[in-house]
Amino acid sequence: MFYLAAAFIVMWVAVTGYVFLMSRRQRALEDELQTLEEIIEEKRGRA
Repeated sequence: MFYLAAAFIVMWVAVTGYVFLMSRRQRALEDELQTLEEIIEEKRGRA
C-alpha cells in the first residue's frame, strides 16, 4: 500500500510541475506576442 501512495504522490507532483512549466511558457509566449504586435503597429504607423 505504501508504494501505491508514493506513486500517487509522485504523479501529482509531476503533473503539478508540468502544469507550472506550461503556464510559465504560456506567459512567455504571450509577452513575445505582445512585443511582436507592438512592432507591427509601429511599422504600420510609419508606412
